[in-house]
Amino acid sequence: MKLLEPCKIGNMELKNRVVLAPMSNNLMKDGFITERAIRFYENIAKGGVGLITCEDGIVDFPLGNNVKFPAAIDDDKYIPMLKKFNDTIHLHGVKTIMQLAHGGRRAGRVAKKSGCLDVTRGLIPVGPSEVAHPAPGYVVPQELSVDQIKHVVEQFGQGAGRAMEAGFDAIGLHCAHMYLCGEFLSPWANKRTDAYGGTFEKRLTFVLEVIERIRKEAGNDHPIIVRMNGMEPGGGNSLADIRKIGQAFEKAGIDAIHVSVGFAATIKDPAFIPSIPSMRLDDGPIVHLAENIKKGVQIPVIAVNKIRTPQFAEKILQEGKADLIALGRTLVADPNFVNKTIEEKYDDIRPCISCCQGCIQNVVEKDLPMTCTVNPMAGREGEFKLEKADKQKKVLIAGGGPGGLETAIVAAKRGHAVTIYEKRNKLGGLLIEAAIPPHKTDINRLTDYFTKQVDKLGIKVVLNTEITPAIVNDEKPEALIIAVGGDNLIPPIPGVENEIVVSALDVLNQKVTLGKNIVIIGGGQTGLELAEFLGENGKKPIVIEMQDNVGAGMPSQVKTPLMFSLEDFGVNIITMAEAKEITKDGVMITQGGQERLIEADTVILASGFKGKPEFNESFKDAAPEVFSIGNCVKQGNILDAIQKGFLTAIKL
Repeated sequence: MKLLEPCKIGNMELKNRVVLAPMSNNLMKDGFITERAIRFYENIAKGGVGLITCEDGIVDFPLGNNVKFPAAIDDDKYIPMLKKFNDTIHLHGVKTIMQLAHGGRRAGRVAKKSGCLDVTRGLIPVGPSEVAHPAPGYVVPQELSVDQIKHVVEQFGQGAGRAMEAGFDAIGLHCAHMYLCGEFLSPWANKRTDAYGGTFEKRLTFVLEVIERIRKEAGNDHPIIVRMNGMEPGGGNSLADIRKIGQAFEKAGIDAIHVSVGFAATIKDPAFIPSIPSMRLDDGPIVHLAENIKKGVQIPVIAVNKIRTPQFAEKILQEGKADLIALGRTLVADPNFVNKTIEEKYDDIRPCISCCQGCIQNVVEKDLPMTCTVNPMAGREGEFKLEKADKQKKVLIAGGGPGGLETAIVAAKRGHAVTIYEKRNKLGGLLIEAAIPPHKTDINRLTDYFTKQVDKLGIKVVLNTEITPAIVNDEKPEALIIAVGGDNLIPPIPGVENEIVVSALDVLNQKVTLGKNIVIIGGGQTGLELAEFLGENGKKPIVIEMQDNVGAGMPSQVKTPLMFSLEDFGVNIITMAEAKEITKDGVMITQGGQERLIEADTVILASGFKGKPEFNESFKDAAPEVFSIGNCVKQGNILDAIQKGFLTAIKL
C-alpha cells in the first residue's frame, strides 16, 4: 500500500505518507503548549502517522492569533514546552513540523457573548488592506505599513529560529484560509498598490520575503512546507494563478505544498468549498485542487479535506493526484487509523461523520477545547484508561441507540458480559432517522461501525423486545443502563391532538400521508432538516419558530449551507411566532401582537424530545447499579449520548 510506504520531503524521511493536518484545538494556555496538548498529539503519534503538525505557532501573540487559545512562538519562553513536545513525539518515530502563522484580519472576530475582540485580547487586527473578513462579526483591520510588514517578516524568521531550537524537523508556513499570508496573496483581500500589491507578482512579495527569512533560520537540512489555498471565490486568484503561485514557491526553495481551501466562512457560492466541510460534501472535495498544483510542480504535494478511509487515501496516491495525505478530523475520530490500516482492520476504524460539532464548533464558535462526537477521549487523553475492569459484571443495556451502543462496546472491551435489548428490529436508535434527511448519510457510517463492533465483541443483542422490569428480573444483571431514548415533546397547544398533526419521526419514516400545505412547528435542527427533506420531495413547508433565530446550537458549517438550500426550495421561515392553536384548517399564530391563520393540511411537530422520569424510576432498584443516559434523561445530541455512554461504561 503506497499510503504506508516511506517517503521524503526534502531531507526529511517519513515512515509513511500520512500527515496529521494542522488543527487548532484550544488546548493551549497563554500561548504555551500544555501537558494536555502533548498527550493529545502523542496519542496520534502512537497511532502510527509519519508526520505531525503542531497546529499554528503564532508569530505575534495575541495580535496574530487565529483562535482564542493558540500556541505562540514569538518569545523564547515558549521553547522549553515545545521542546518537550518534540522529545515526546520523537520517541514514537514520528517527525514534527511547526506551522508558523499570523491570523491577520481573521483575528478580528467579535465574540458574541462579550462583544469584544477576545481572540486578539482587544487589539485591532492588521491586514494588507482595510478590508474586513467576509463573515459576520469581523472588524475592519488596520492596513500594515511597509515598516510594519518588514517587522512581521522578521517575526516569522524569529519564529522559525525558535522552532529549530525546540527540535522541530520541519517548518510550515500557513498561507491558506485567508490568514495574513493568504491575504497578501489574494486580490480578494489585498488592495494595495505599492510593492506588496497591485499585480500578481507584487502580491507574492510578502510571502517570498517570509520564505527567504525562514530559510535563513532553517538552513538547507530542514524542509519548509507551505500550506496554501487551492481555490478562491470570485474576485480572487484563478486556478491558473494558484498553480503559478505554487511554482513560485517551488522556485523560492519550498520543499512541499499542502493544498487546503476556505477561510472559515460559508458563502453562497455552490462552487466554493469550506475548509471544514460538513456531511453535505462528498469525500475528497478538493483533491482536484491538489492535482491542479501537482501538475505544475516537481516537489511533493499534500492532499487534505474529508479523506476518511485508507482505501480512498490510497486511491488518491495511486492516481497520482497527490504524494502525501493529510488527515485532520479523521485522526481525531480515531488516532489509531494508521496502525489499524497496517493490520488491515478497516472495520475497526472509528469513522469521522463530518458533523463539525466537537471540533470546529467547539474551537472556533464556542472557544472551547476540541473534542469529538465519535471519540469521547479526544482532547481528554490520559484522563481515562480503557482497561479491563477489576470485576467482570453482567451488564444489561436497554436501548440500541448511540448512547447504549457506546456503553455496550466500551463495557465489552473492559471484559463485561453485555446484552442489549432493543425494541426495534435493528440497532441504531435515532441514528436511523438522523441519516434520512438530505446529505446526512454519513451518519450511517457510525451506525455501521457500531453494529460491526457489537458483532465482533460478541455482545448479545435481543431485538424487537422492549425492556420491562420482568425482563430485568429474569436477567439479573449486576448493572443496568437505561438508554431507551425520550418521548416526543408534545407542546401544550390547543388542538395538538388534531388528526392533521403528525410527528417529525413519522414523516421521516414515511408512516404518514402529507397534504399539500405543510407547517412545521419548531425551527431547530430537526425542523430545518425536515424542511429540506420535504423540499427535495417537491413540498414547500412553512417553519414556525418562537425564537428570533432558527437552528440554535447548530455548527455554522452545517447551518449556513442548509439555510441556502431552504431558500432555494422556497421554504418560508417565520420567527418570533407562537403557535396558539391548531385547527382542522391550520395553525393560528401570534407574531408581533397580531394573530393570523397559517393554512395547513398537515402540521408536523419538530419540537424535540423529553425525558422519561417515570420510566426511569420504575427501574431504580432493578439492579445493584442502575444508570440512565441520553434522551430518556434530557434531550441532547449524538455527541452528548456517546460521551455519556462512554463515561458510564468506564464506571462499571
